[in-house]
Amino acid sequence: MKILSTSLFFLIAGMFSAQSTQFIYEYKFKPDSLNRDQVITENMVLESKTDGSRFVSQKKITEDSLLNASIKQMMAGGGNHIDMSKTPQPKVRNEVVKKYPSYETTFKTSPGSVPIAVAISQKPDWKVSTEKSEVLGYKVQKATSRYAGREWTAWFAPEIPIQDGPHEFYGLPGLIVKIEDTKNDHSFVLIGTKKVSSDQAEQKPRMSSREIALDEEKFRKYWQDYKKDPVKDMRQEILSSSGGVVTSMTFNGKTYSKGEMIRDSEKSRKEMLKTENNYLNLNLYKP
Repeated sequence: MKILSTSLFFLIAGMFSAQSTQFIYEYKFKPDSLNRDQVITENMVLESKTDGSRFVSQKKITEDSLLNASIKQMMAGGGNHIDMSKTPQPKVRNEVVKKYPSYETTFKTSPGSVPIAVAISQKPDWKVSTEKSEVLGYKVQKATSRYAGREWTAWFAPEIPIQDGPHEFYGLPGLIVKIEDTKNDHSFVLIGTKKVSSDQAEQKPRMSSREIALDEEKFRKYWQDYKKDPVKDMRQEILSSSGGVVTSMTFNGKTYSKGEMIRDSEKSRKEMLKTENNYLNLNLYKP
């Protein structure tokens, strides 16, 4: 207990100093409601700073960094080809950003080629139980909620004084270190923590200047239109003169031309719509 208390002291101290704290979660989910034997695992990061948090895949952080570097290198050399063959591919591309202390929540996604920022209005409504347990050495307490079309069981650690948690979850008197829905379709479990110095500045997302802000109702309409033609925006961008900087891209060991990029993307996106339908936030994707 002495070792745990000392570690905890420095963890909490770092939250209010020149450092941010990264809480690393193992995320397990079943992407296809018709194939419940398939389970995907991805490590996710909740980076908590004094003004808010960002929840994102570890692999996406690496991918964004490498892609930004590749684009800078291409522009500096006057080329028109990007090689993404060695870039790790995240299974989860969505992000969630929260602002402190209001916990205003934004769900960031890119169904097509345009980044979307969805303002989430629904808030988790918790019922705190007296039941207690332990996760990663932390003493935790149980809470339940019906949120986003699912029933959830969460375990929070009062000794970590952050009312935050993975994805869109927050609002308990302590960090949510474990949460899963009753169907066991989606689960998050804290597996580690680490400090990040403030001089390791967070990179601005590559397409943040093009980000479209939508409320939940407008996103639902956008999603229904996207399902009808999932490469509409990509087709317009690639074939336009303004989108003509990149003429080819190497991906998964193959080099694609503009036309091939469009055709292959249309095929893969339509297949993805069939097999990735078990969304965490069911309310956001319903017709």
